[in-house]
This record gives sequence, C-alpha cells and structure tokens, in this order.
Amino acid sequence: MQAADARFAPQQPGGGTSLPGTTQDDLVNGTGVPPVGISFAGGLEPETGAVISANVPPIKGWSIGRELGLILKRPVRVENDADCFALAEARLGAGAGHRTVFAIILGTGVGGGIVVDGRFIGGRSGIRGEWGHGNDVSGALARHGLKSRQCGCGGAACLDPWGAARGMERIHNLLNGGDLASHDITAAWRAGNHAALKTIDVFVDLVAGQLRLMINVLDPDCVPVGGGLAGESGLVARIDAAVRSGVLGRYDHALVMPGRFYEDGGLRGAALLHDRDDMTRATGGNR
Repeated sequence: MQAADARFAPQQPGGGTSLPGTTQDDLVNGTGVPPVGISFAGGLEPETGAVISANVPPIKGWSIGRELGLILKRPVRVENDADCFALAEARLGAGAGHRTVFAIILGTGVGGGIVVDGRFIGGRSGIRGEWGHGNDVSGALARHGLKSRQCGCGGAACLDPWGAARGMERIHNLLNGGDLASHDITAAWRAGNHAALKTIDVFVDLVAGQLRLMINVLDPDCVPVGGGLAGESGLVARIDAAVRSGVLGRYDHALVMPGRFYEDGGLRGAALLHDRDDMTRATGGNR
C-alpha cells in the first residue's frame, strides 16, 4: 500500500501535479489540510468504499478512506494500485495527450487500469481492468505441453498464474527445470540461452494472446506497462510486436510500451486522485 500527500506534489505550470511523495511522519503529523491519496492492491465497493478484496487481508471490509479521513482529519481517497498507475501514465506519462489509456501491470501478478479523458471508467462492482482473471489460457498452455492451474481468485485457467514475473519463473521451471528468478531468465534470454529463449516464447504467446482481446475490445491509444517486467524493454517490444500482428486494428507505431513511471506510478497516481474536482465523480469521492 502506498500513500501520497498533495503537499508534496509540486505544481507544473497550469496546475498539473508532477512529483508526488510523502513519509509516514508527514501523514500522522500533518496539519489536517492537505488531502491524501492511497494506492493499494485490491478493490473497493463503489458505494461505501469498503475494501472487498486486498493483498492485506485484515483491511477487508474496512472503509479505509472514510476511516483514515477521520483519523488524519483530512480528505482521503483510495484506489487500486493498477488504476493509480494508469492515471499517472494517462495524465503525465506515456499516455499523456491520448484519450484512451489501458495501462497494464506485469509484476508479481497481472493487473490493469483504464483511463479515458483523464478519468477512470467503471463500474458497479468496483473491480475493473483485471485482464489477468476470468480468461482461459488452457488451450495456449496445452500447445506448449503445459497444464493450467487454479488461480488465487478461484478460476481454473486464468492468465495471472502465468503472465507476470512469478508466472515466467513457473514456465521456466516446468519447461527446463531449476528455479531461476525472472531477472535471471530475461538476462539469459538476452544472452541467447536456448532454455530461456523457449521460456520467453511461451510467456509472450500467453500474454500477447490475452492482451490482443483487450485491444480489440477497448481500442486504446496506448498500453503503458508497469511492474518489474516493464524494465525489460526488449521483452515489452516482443509483446508489442506479437499483439499488433494479431489485432483487428492496424497500428504503425508501438502500442505496448514501458510506462514512464513503471517503478512508482502507483504512488504518483495516488497523489493525483485529488487533482481534479471531476475525479470525485470518477472514483466515488472521499472513500
């Protein structure tokens, strides 16, 4: 979970926010005036702001924005970390100047966020952009001699267990044996290692296959990538080429690209949650 205090977001000409960041002491000892934005791995019930899913189980069911707002005596807004990353990229990053931005996370797991005209879209459920869940990659896995496995969400054949850093490591282990970290696999791939080449081929096939469906549905202007694997520009370029070669639309430029803020976009996006009055309509207000 990441928090950003609007006092620490220097203003660009025209009022845009640029460099968010804060410390725990700033949050606890603040004057009560500057607002706080929080980015966390989970979802919120739109009407009440209660946490409905989270990587931190004790906060489930807690109306975190409302409760922290009372404790800190300042406005608090909370959003999913992938959504915050998408907001940062759409407003200030790789998607700046574009209308429709579908930002994806390839980190510990697979995630995503959708921003149109600088605002989130959604949603009755409070869950959006989750392109790593509810799909079926069993056919693609079978082509490579692999079997699907149950996802943490309960799905039988979701992309999430296969489509990010941990998934890359799982693919490599099943195809080649041994336990290598994702950064070691990509380093071996860049060096031309045969086993790593095979792993990356399978990984790109799985990820690009599901991403093509999202592109056909959303028709985004760009797809910034965040998370640890976003730092692998060659890998992102491979995914981009595989996606553009199989979608219905025609793109003469890169569509999938490393995000400008791939390392800290969630924190930057959290600081932007109060940046416009119309974000209240987009996010459900102070929650």
